[in-house]
Amino acid sequence: MPTRIRASAKMSERKKACIIAELERWQDRELGTRLTWERVEAFSGYTRQALSRHPDIVYAYQEAKRALADSDRKSRSRLRRDELAYLDQTVVSLRAKIRWYEQLEAQWLQRWQRIANQCLQRGLSIEDLDRPLDPLNRRG
Repeated sequence: MPTRIRASAKMSERKKACIIAELERWQDRELGTRLTWERVEAFSGYTRQALSRHPDIVYAYQEAKRALADSDRKSRSRLRRDELAYLDQTVVSLRAKIRWYEQLEAQWLQRWQRIANQCLQRGLSIEDLDRPLDPLNRRG
């Protein structure tokens, strides 16, 4: 069912940006290769005349039509296998980052164990270390 055309509704800047973004998707051939004003009317909800009053929308439409007319240009949308390869690579890099953070955590844990050991050898307790600093001994 087509979108109802809103003849009297004013077009907000946000709505205009959404229409331009949709036209850019057409330009990248993500939505097909047969762009018409009727299709723009259908997804925007505005008439061709209302859309034509906005120079940036007209420019985006013309750029999309120009890009679609170029038969050598390929779609920029990813194939499913390319998308899966990208996601697999992302998972691998995130797992590597997690391993790196786990190593950092282990190093910090070992360091704090050494600090705790040194404190015990010098007769200090955790409660001594957790006490707030004297205002007189603070810098600043």
